Amino acid sequence: MNYDIATEYISYSQNAIKRYLELILEHYFDQDIYDDLINAYINTRYYNLYPVVSERFEENIVYYLKKSLQKVKDDLKFRDKAKYMFQMFKYILVFDGVVECDSARKIINEIKKVRIVYLKLVDSDFEAKLYNMLEKDLLAKKEFLESFDDKNFTMNYVKVKDQIFYCVLEHNLKFSKLYSDYAISKVFNSKSISEQKLFVTYPIATVRALQDIIKGNFTKTYIVDYEFSIASKPKKNQRLLKYINNDIIKEKLILKLSYEDFLSNREKVFELTREGYKVALKIDKTFEFNEENLKLLKLFVFIVTDDEQIYDKVKVDYNIIYIPNSIPNS
Repeated sequence: MNYDIATEYISYSQNAIKRYLELILEHYFDQDIYDDLINAYINTRYYNLYPVVSERFEENIVYYLKKSLQKVKDDLKFRDKAKYMFQMFKYILVFDGVVECDSARKIINEIKKVRIVYLKLVDSDFEAKLYNMLEKDLLAKKEFLESFDDKNFTMNYVKVKDQIFYCVLEHNLKFSKLYSDYAISKVFNSKSISEQKLFVTYPIATVRALQDIIKGNFTKTYIVDYEFSIASKPKKNQRLLKYINNDIIKEKLILKLSYEDFLSNREKVFELTREGYKVALKIDKTFEFNEENLKLLKLFVFIVTDDEQIYDKVKVDYNIIYIPNSIPNS
């Protein structure tokens, strides 16, 4: 199983929204109006593309939904459809988890009354149809996100700076008592299995970032390790990066690599950045503080170090994060 996780989830949500509106509005549903509304909704709700006009997430979304309809034609029927679609689209904020509600059945009953009074639409099975649709979709989305869990591993999100977390994968595997904790840890954190760990780390971290976004939290950022040994294996590398190949996830998951790896793979690093991936560079005492190298540091989202002297030396001019060696994989 290998997905662009965020895109897959958002696409499912978008398709579900269209099905709800088609069921609710029947012949009042208009594809062109829907396109304007759904683009504004997805761009605001998931991609955070527009300036924030309200601290309340739902109000921000409603503002851009309304703005998307400003160019609706003057034709009366077209305007009426736009009005009804906008009114019903606001219920989508409940169905898609933006606004919490005590009872989905209560909301559905409210929609039923609006359909009868204003749209003159009567369907004795409407409530059951919409409720079953919602129940099925909520379960499908929940199961999709949970499918990336692995009972053998736990992700530890270590806070290294305000709203910035370093992802440390920890195992829940059982080993014979013949092996010491030190030996087990040494093998688990060795280069020989580091690539495989990434295939567990990336989907789990992506789901975590996506869950933040679903809640309307766009401020958290996660740093994950990246092993350049995998870059020499194009198919494997492509499978790994596919998990995070979504514009908003690329903003939230930062790939950490060593200065040594950068020196050996400059073009591959620049290729990653051209593709939209954000990179953090870890520097140590091998880093030469000359004018050219200091300019180079500006290319990275974060600079990471486990050396306090280096941290103190560049903290004023660079976005540097101190991650001590006591944290595994750091």
